[in-house]
Amino acid sequence: MKRFLIQLLCLGLFAGAAHAETLLIKGGKVYTLSGQGTLAQGDVLVRDGKVEAIAPSISERADRIIDARGKVVTPGMIAPLSELGLTEVSAASATNDYAVSGESIGSAFDPRPAYNPKSTLIPYNRAHGVTRAVVFPSISTWGEGAGELHRVFAGQGFAIALNGNFDSVVAEQLGQKAYLGELGSQLAGGSRANAFARIETALAEAREYLNNRDAIRRGNWRELGHSLADLEALQPVIQGQQPLVVTANRASDILQALKLAEEYKLQLIIQGAAEGWMVADQLAAAKVPVVIDAVNNLPISFESLGARFDNAARMHKAGVTVAISGPGYGSTHLVHLARQSAGNAVVHGLPYEEALKAITTNVARIFGIEGGVLSPGGVADVVVWSGDPLEVTSYPEQVLIGGEPQSLVNRSTRLRDRYLKPEQGHEMGYKF
Repeated sequence: MKRFLIQLLCLGLFAGAAHAETLLIKGGKVYTLSGQGTLAQGDVLVRDGKVEAIAPSISERADRIIDARGKVVTPGMIAPLSELGLTEVSAASATNDYAVSGESIGSAFDPRPAYNPKSTLIPYNRAHGVTRAVVFPSISTWGEGAGELHRVFAGQGFAIALNGNFDSVVAEQLGQKAYLGELGSQLAGGSRANAFARIETALAEAREYLNNRDAIRRGNWRELGHSLADLEALQPVIQGQQPLVVTANRASDILQALKLAEEYKLQLIIQGAAEGWMVADQLAAAKVPVVIDAVNNLPISFESLGARFDNAARMHKAGVTVAISGPGYGSTHLVHLARQSAGNAVVHGLPYEEALKAITTNVARIFGIEGGVLSPGGVADVVVWSGDPLEVTSYPEQVLIGGEPQSLVNRSTRLRDRYLKPEQGHEMGYKF
């Protein structure tokens, strides 16, 4: 009898383990952004955090059904090169952990210990359809004069899921970030040439360190200009295992970055590329992707005199992989506005689905992380939109991260409801 009860218990445990929670999204227009294409009306079955099936109709029973009829279903947006979780209020220095000043740390700077998954910016952007983000540090020039930093490497990047969990870092050491152009010139002492020389010197010393590591660590070598920590951090870059993200807007600066990539066999990513359309053929030939602000069309600096609205369309047409970030003024706090920028890119010639890929699929591919597509076996980061996701009047009605439905409540909605509906328990802050 005892053995029989144990057998029954074991069968029950195995049955429970085999049954994973399922969620079925039914009847929406599904942009898979994968080989399966777009379904004018389709279903998406999610099991245990993964997409299990996508088809015009799925009849399998599910633990939860989401009615998406008349709505649009896409992969979750992915923010490229943000500072999410490293900043809260830009003007309050105590809340900013995205940068260090001085000479002490360069490429070895890893900002992950400062990452705050409970930042108010995370639920705010999640409620607008962002499910993952690539986070990179930057260099602060506050309180520093031009030529006082002499450091053009900002440090290492990582990726997060915007679920607000303490274990939400999903990828580490995604690359290094460095500066050319006007900011690189300022950081390096006042000349673009010096910024280029500093990056090239760092790469050369990293290669020298790769070939002579033991002698250098023993002190039986010439004195190098970079710390051992920085040289170690650059090893994945110099060996082609990790991308180097270089900020450059002027066409001539982009060409200098391509020259470095060719010489050192780098995985290069260009951030900015305001004049990328001028050198689109060279970018495509070198297979170098770009991360751009697609609504940057004004000559706001001398390095972006050639900025134009059809930058994304022209580069895509030439064969460049394009990712679209939030606008320059809100590249972290308002990363969700990347979809509005993508919509503007469509108006100026970028094909619609390519615009969707520029805020989802392309970001994932450029940085080698999960997400960005809906395909069987892939992570279930899914957004159900009220309408066209590239229209500013549309909004997410459901957001799934890793198959888990997410709350769309955030500080902004709480403040709205507090003063819009005082009868729900909050008095008006001011009475007239």
